[in-house]
Amino acid sequence: MDVSVVIPCHNAADNISRLLDGLSKQTLDPSRYEILLVDDGSTDDSAAIASSFSRVQILHHSCTSGPGASRNFGADEACGRIILFLDSDLQVSPDLLEKHLNAHSLIPNLAAAGGSVLPLGEPGIFSWQLADHLSSWFNAHSKVKYSRPPEYLPSLNFSIDRTSVLANRNLRWASGLMHTGEDVLYCHALKVAGLRLAFIPDATVFHQDRMALRGYTMHMYRWGEHAPFVRGEIKNLQYSFLFPRQPWLQALFLPIILIGYTFLVWKSWLPTRPFQVTLMLPQLIFGRLAYIFGVMNGSIARWKEGRSGR
Repeated sequence: MDVSVVIPCHNAADNISRLLDGLSKQTLDPSRYEILLVDDGSTDDSAAIASSFSRVQILHHSCTSGPGASRNFGADEACGRIILFLDSDLQVSPDLLEKHLNAHSLIPNLAAAGGSVLPLGEPGIFSWQLADHLSSWFNAHSKVKYSRPPEYLPSLNFSIDRTSVLANRNLRWASGLMHTGEDVLYCHALKVAGLRLAFIPDATVFHQDRMALRGYTMHMYRWGEHAPFVRGEIKNLQYSFLFPRQPWLQALFLPIILIGYTFLVWKSWLPTRPFQVTLMLPQLIFGRLAYIFGVMNGSIARWKEGRSGR
């Protein structure tokens, strides 16, 4: 078996058919890949919908434990030499599996690869969908250029070589109820282990970005809330100095985070979407305001955990 596709799934009934339909129509011969859907305590019709696709194997997780734990569970059951992790709210290009497989075959000593993320449909200018897309995927769009290996790549379109990665039992996705940041931790662990990570821009998925203000701001807030527990805990990550342990000191860095992260997003999109990203700056800044509120609350929670000795 060449490729095992592992899909963490929790209450994904609205989207899962689109993903599974695309996976059933891949250019890679069906005999060369398997599809494993890890149902993590869904209370909707996700599993019933998935069962209508004959090639999908449904694995039931015993409790709602988050996407990282579901990826670990699926990887342990997978047979393919390449394991491709996909999120449930995607549409995939017909050659996605072939692109990931080719990258692992052609790039020497490649342990893990992340692909690009495009919007599902073309979001309108000034829409919250476009704001969410620009804010979320500035490091994984199809035109981004890396002069050196990326620090991390998003987990929604991410493949690993099972021989080099699963042989190291320390290389596991963070479990629990963390919904953001596990990809940063995982890629950091890969690099610490001396393994190679690469970006493959032609391995494309299309993501259903958040359509409304509330979804966008909550997404940014959750990112910020977990940042002190991720970047603040690993000192050799980029910008880790912006997340000190003391909340009063954290407050001093909030303006730098607001301005600096907005600039990073704008700079990344400037070569390909110069007018869109510039016109969207007020909405990007609004999202980063939600992000820094999350950072502050996360910093306080982290400080309290430290005080309690946990």
